[in-house]
Amino acid sequence: MTTTNQAGQHDQRHLVTGKHIDHVSNGTGFVQVFPNRRRQTFTGVGGALTDSAASVIQKSRPQTRRQILTAYFGAQGARYTNLRLTIGSADFSTFGYTYAKQATPATFSLKPDDVHVSPVLQQILKQAPNVQIMAAPWAPPKWMKVSHRRDGQNFLVNNALKRSAMPAYADYLVKYVDAQQRRGVAIKTLSLQNELQASSPWEAMTWTPDAAATFITHYLGPKLKARHPQTKIMVWDYVKSDATQPIMMGFNQWTQKFYAHRGVHQYVDSVGVHWYAASLNAQMSLGNLSGQPAWDDNFNNLDRFHRQQPLQQIIATEAAQEKGVWLNQWTPAARYGYDIINDFEHHVQGYLDWNLVLNGQGGPTHAAVNPCGAPINVLHAGTSKEQLVINPAYYVLKRVSRDVQPGAVSVASTTNRQLDHTAILQHDGSTRLLLENRSSQVRTVQAVIGHRAYKVRLTPHSFNSLRLPKQTAKNLKTPPITHTPTSLKRLSRFDNHWLTPIYRFLGLQD
Repeated sequence: MTTTNQAGQHDQRHLVTGKHIDHVSNGTGFVQVFPNRRRQTFTGVGGALTDSAASVIQKSRPQTRRQILTAYFGAQGARYTNLRLTIGSADFSTFGYTYAKQATPATFSLKPDDVHVSPVLQQILKQAPNVQIMAAPWAPPKWMKVSHRRDGQNFLVNNALKRSAMPAYADYLVKYVDAQQRRGVAIKTLSLQNELQASSPWEAMTWTPDAAATFITHYLGPKLKARHPQTKIMVWDYVKSDATQPIMMGFNQWTQKFYAHRGVHQYVDSVGVHWYAASLNAQMSLGNLSGQPAWDDNFNNLDRFHRQQPLQQIIATEAAQEKGVWLNQWTPAARYGYDIINDFEHHVQGYLDWNLVLNGQGGPTHAAVNPCGAPINVLHAGTSKEQLVINPAYYVLKRVSRDVQPGAVSVASTTNRQLDHTAILQHDGSTRLLLENRSSQVRTVQAVIGHRAYKVRLTPHSFNSLRLPKQTAKNLKTPPITHTPTSLKRLSRFDNHWLTPIYRFLGLQD
């Protein structure tokens, strides 16, 4: 078993021995794994190489730069297999830019990426040549938008694409894929738009389901398929919630209306989801009052989407601990563990973090002050005081990435305890059982596979990965377990999502 915890033990390995059992008893806490009950196949884990992240890496000393890239992509590191790029500038960029300032094809150029992103990307590709890349736009050139502004401002402003600009924007996005291909960068997934129902104060654009379907089926889809048939389109790329912003659609409504359009399935193969709480969620309001981040636990919306669109992939495309830098703190690590395990239990096939690296102020940014945490920070980059900080969140993501390499398969598991868990079948037939103990007490449970039981001790506030050998015996009969209704599950998380912000607002401990 490999453990990382709040006490500062990271990547700690422990040998756990098993014993033969003839039955599973409800009197003992257990998690039973069923490797033969296969579910979704994973595409892998990764993060985002934003201009901000690339600028910090570029500014760092060569030794620090090598440490960062090895930590993420090296054989002894996280072994990230996925990478997200921004098409043009985003909120986490050091300057605003697009690739075509004027409405003429000849002006298209990736030159802005050459400042920070492209040099680091080439270094990553040397270390991990098979990394799968997705790219997402935050906003097109301003002359393509109704508002003639790249920033979103607020929901009262029309932040949509001009209907007359649809052909030009399709050309723009395809030219991006063209230009990256000429540089040896293959774009596997092209997101239609980051957060397409958010009018953010930084680069943003909104899409109605009808406009998105028209754009994809008549313009972007055919052009992309003709030139890059291996590149598929992702939609939504936003929160799991149905409560986004005033007058905006939520996840269920938008996706239902979009997929009702004939023809979209031949071009679109996935939806992206983020972990943030939406603006109209009560958790977000409490979080804003307390100065603490809030995140989305509407995992059942993922089940609903999967039932309606079983052939579409669900990819978690962005997660970041907001409202501060969070250096060396456990809270972001715990949230990653919670979100990842529950995503995997609700059909999610891949997981991408946000910025790979940020500086000591949770930036840099150019459009708005929005300090965020990152798994790795570099303080005073490029100076004699330079310091590399690897936060606990990194070790959670590292463990998950190593256990969820492309082709690994989610398998069923069950428990008679309130314990976040998920199981992943490995290429060699073994199974990884991920267990998170979010309590301040030691918890002991039996991990059961076939006729073998392994007694595991979960330290307080810990994320654990248990390697179970290949199953050689039939599953034992599971004792009756009363499954908690969804509404009560959310109520049981009341302390984390609702009371924690209040506690912190009052200066109390969690």
